[in-house]
Amino acid sequence: MYKVIIVDDEMIVRHAVKTIIKWEDSRFEYAGSAASGVSALELVRRTNADIVITDIKMAEMDGLKLIKSLMAGGFKGEVLVLSNYNDFELVREALKCGAHDYMLKLTLKTETFMHTLEEIAVKLDGKKIHAAAPIAINDHANGEIERLYDLLKNYEQGEAGHIHLTAFNQEQQRAAAMLDGSCCYTFNFYLQEGELHPNQTIDFHETLEKLAEGLFPKKLFLFVFYTQPNRYTLITATPFVQNIVDPEEIAQRMTKLSEMYYGLAVNVIYAQVAASLESLIEQMYRNRQAEELRFYAAYKEGYHSNTKLAVDTDEGFRAAETKLKESLRGFGGSAIELWVESAFVLIESAAKHGVHSKSLKRILGGGIWGLSNLIAQQKETPWNEKCWIEKIEAADSDSSLKLLIKEMSDELLGSIGKGPQISALREEIRQALAYLEQHYADRVSISDVASYVALSEPYLCQIFKAETGSSILTRLNEIRMNKAYELLLSGKYLVKQVAIEVGIPDPFYFNRLFRKRFGSAPKNVIGVSPR
Repeated sequence: MYKVIIVDDEMIVRHAVKTIIKWEDSRFEYAGSAASGVSALELVRRTNADIVITDIKMAEMDGLKLIKSLMAGGFKGEVLVLSNYNDFELVREALKCGAHDYMLKLTLKTETFMHTLEEIAVKLDGKKIHAAAPIAINDHANGEIERLYDLLKNYEQGEAGHIHLTAFNQEQQRAAAMLDGSCCYTFNFYLQEGELHPNQTIDFHETLEKLAEGLFPKKLFLFVFYTQPNRYTLITATPFVQNIVDPEEIAQRMTKLSEMYYGLAVNVIYAQVAASLESLIEQMYRNRQAEELRFYAAYKEGYHSNTKLAVDTDEGFRAAETKLKESLRGFGGSAIELWVESAFVLIESAAKHGVHSKSLKRILGGGIWGLSNLIAQQKETPWNEKCWIEKIEAADSDSSLKLLIKEMSDELLGSIGKGPQISALREEIRQALAYLEQHYADRVSISDVASYVALSEPYLCQIFKAETGSSILTRLNEIRMNKAYELLLSGKYLVKQVAIEVGIPDPFYFNRLFRKRFGSAPKNVIGVSPR
């Protein structure tokens, strides 16, 4: 059983928290409550409490001072902070001081509260086991660790593949023997591009080490490798314990702490726990394979297990492939538009089913050859489909693929005379389009455009739709989204800055328009090059 005390200067809050916790049939025992940090320190000493649930703002001694005093006094338990929405900076400081986690007072629910308490209990279980477990490192440990570091670094920075222990020399085998029967963890971390301001820098290598130090207090070693831009590998090992800490839980904590401490969004691929060097290298290899899924925006956020690997085929994906091929049976611009729509569906299906990007690109490339045959029937000038196939093969994300397909379709439709040609439009419509191009960043209304071209609003709307095929508002938003894409690709702007630049200060509306236009969130496009 773990003893719990509740600290808050408001009696109603103390009572509410006590009521939320399910004391019966749980691992937790109510040990009392306190109205200030000062009385809480005495209560912790008297009851030997394991868990302190404390408010962060109190008159006599606030939560921060309480946490600092507890840690300075050698407190072996854990602290859970209660806060309000506007206490973000104080919460961040509390976590830096050693608090395990925080919860918002206004959103307290029994289910989530008990989940967090159980998470703390598991952590305390680990501390007890680690305290009793001997660390199997002899006097020659430093030299063995150095050799182990070189082994893993050379493997991680080289060509990924399977390595057998017999391939090592005697010194390397002795270093490898250090891991026999231990608990080995390996994670691949990716800094999300575009999350940092262009002028902001941070040593993420050091950041990872600091975060991992707190999560692996009894480690045998801790290695962090910088392998390529925005990508890091963390490898650590602990003495063997019966209740192994779930690597998914660690990945979840690392992503949460990175965001809370440093304001960094990270993506993590975590491996299964290994008990030898050979099994550790196998997990490192699987991490590399799982990286292929990061081609899709859906896998570039949060944390993912390396048990989910990219596949070459999938029944649901094959159905989308069939529809893509069938779309080429039409004729003219409608067939092109149908193919583009089907291609977007195929990309979404590939992301959903975890299809290897090479398979997706191969199918799209074959579709482009099919388009070239369709176009050859309608225009005399040859279409350069090879350059588009090369661009498709070089794309580094599903967002890039969608952008390339959209650009390609615009080129094709223009080449066969589909869509409005600016030179063929009446003068008032050309003036209206020019006005939208010039004033897209302003608060534009239909009356502004009608006044500029000297036509009534109803008449302008009627002839604009007839000659361009879209409404004035639709055309304005297309211009804005195209400009936004250009700004995001430069990598020099944050999403909220781009939204303001193109005249849409509402971030939710901006995100909705952008997704509708390009099929992806704006943050997934920052700094991306379609090559």
